Amino acid sequence: MFTFVNFGALIFSIVLLGVVSKFLSRTSLIHSLKKVWRLLQEKCYVYQFYKVPKFNGNMQENQLYRKVSTYLNSLPSVEDSDFANLFAGAKPTEINLVLDENQIVTDIFLGARVFWRSENGEREGEKSLVLKIRKNDKRRVLVQYLQHIHQTFDEIEQKLKEVRLFVNVDDGTERNGRWRSTSFTHPATMETMVMDADLKSKIKSDLENFLKSRQYYHRLGRVWKRSYLLYGPAGTGKSTFIAAMAKFLSYDVYEINLHKVRNDADLKYLLLQTTKKSLLVIEDLDRHLEDKSTALSLSGVLNFMDGIFSSCGEERVMVFTMNSKENVGASILRPGRIDVHINFPLCDFSAFKNLASSHLGLKEHKLFPQVEEIFQTGATLSQAEIGEIMISNRGSPSRALKTVITALQGNLASRVGKRLSGSGSGRTQEDPEEAVKEGQNGILPPMKDIKNFYGLLRNRSSRKASMDKFEIDLNDRENSAHAA
Repeated sequence: MFTFVNFGALIFSIVLLGVVSKFLSRTSLIHSLKKVWRLLQEKCYVYQFYKVPKFNGNMQENQLYRKVSTYLNSLPSVEDSDFANLFAGAKPTEINLVLDENQIVTDIFLGARVFWRSENGEREGEKSLVLKIRKNDKRRVLVQYLQHIHQTFDEIEQKLKEVRLFVNVDDGTERNGRWRSTSFTHPATMETMVMDADLKSKIKSDLENFLKSRQYYHRLGRVWKRSYLLYGPAGTGKSTFIAAMAKFLSYDVYEINLHKVRNDADLKYLLLQTTKKSLLVIEDLDRHLEDKSTALSLSGVLNFMDGIFSSCGEERVMVFTMNSKENVGASILRPGRIDVHINFPLCDFSAFKNLASSHLGLKEHKLFPQVEEIFQTGATLSQAEIGEIMISNRGSPSRALKTVITALQGNLASRVGKRLSGSGSGRTQEDPEEAVKEGQNGILPPMKDIKNFYGLLRNRSSRKASMDKFEIDLNDRENSAHAA
């Protein structure tokens, strides 16, 4: 009887303990007990601490900080921290957990338990990650653990392949750096670019060769970087092509707004804070060079392009855009500063057919001959203008083509009107004075005369246009640079 009573009490105690444990597990009491137990454990061990600051002494971003941060935020234990931030991911349904400041994340590697904490420094914006590891585990696992972080980071980066866009700001705190970034979601790719197929193939080949040329550049004693100039009128696709380059290379984009650069030293400072595998972009460089009120000097821009500071980081591609390079000095355009020149002309009939195919799904149409005829008279619009007409009328391809024809005719009439009003009595012998007559009462000349007028102009420039319509200098400039 006594034994049966004791056995029943034991069963009752076990059940009661289970109920109490289940209750405690749903309250903050069990969490508090775990924290107390962890503190008692820590008192029994001697720890070594390692700090990973976000910036080094030269205010360059510490790449190890970025790798450790990415690694820690991928750990399941982030969910167990007392406080974590939730951010939207690249995909609409994706949510990312990010470790908050002064929170502890535990990781286990080769049987050793390590602790990480994110903290702010004494100065505003001074961030760092602190590693705490037992001293008796340090020699056994520390080096391998850091190698494991590097490897895991590379795997995460390869999996995500997220390209980011960085822009410089003029009011950032020194410790936060001068760059702000966001996900680069531009949909342009090399495949969607409307441009000459042969030119596109050459550019892709040049970029692929660059990616594989680290040892080659080092053997030559040159910095592993390449620079491109994209020049042509507004709306011809230069900015879209930059986005396609970034996606093709999987490089981050650093777009430098020169109006927010304080002086030459500040431009160097911005360059120091960029990372490898990046696309450095300065748009409308010709306008900045003409602006006398800018805080930058010409020597500052030249040193940015190929000076000592430009060698502080490798595996970079520099891209500059201009509306025209005619008034830009040879010192800017020389090999070494600009390796590849790519011309983006206004739309011609060949580019128009590509736009009609991509925007309207048209390979042929009965109005194509009329469009080609108007292009032959010298009328032209930018790819952006024609593309917008097609997008607005995409429900009716015929209406879209008729609207394009009307726009081209308006452009042609405007250009002829400007030509006639500006000619005065100062026509040269080469002007087709008889073919383009003002007529009576200032009426515009007939279409036939307009065709003759622009036909003569077209013939005079056909040789030059055929040579530099799609100019790309891939080998000759490098050869001349080596010879120099």
